[in-house]
Amino acid sequence: MSGDELNPAALAQPVEDVQGDGRWMSQHTRFVQECKDAEPDVLFVGDSMVQLMQQFEVWRELFSPLHALNFGIGGDTTCNVLWRLQNGELENICPKVVVLWVGTNNYEHTAEQVAGGILAIAQLLTSCLPKAKIVVLV
Repeated sequence: MSGDELNPAALAQPVEDVQGDGRWMSQHTRFVQECKDAEPDVLFVGDSMVQLMQQFEVWRELFSPLHALNFGIGGDTTCNVLWRLQNGELENICPKVVVLWVGTNNYEHTAEQVAGGILAIAQLLTSCLPKAKIVVLV
């Protein structure tokens, strides 16, 4: 990909509500509210790989005591996560660590584009949360 091309995996966009039930936007709105109500030390952001972590004992044993927030939504791409973070999910919080795990659902993009989308998210996180350590899982 040349420097002149826009990376489609780094363009922020919400999920199209094809079911018409507003589920994705409802989850996003809940996450934005959690930012107002919580003071997390650790923030997990990503797709279903992050979302499903809460169902396992390791979450209750290791991450809940760290005042962790789980902002994972199944099916999200780098574009969706970027949009969510640009639209309120980083407001009012100052986590010490942000764990980012996304890219699994970017089946329309090349590996290079996905890496660029992840980099765009990491740059946004660094800009909005300059004191946080960013951990990218791949």
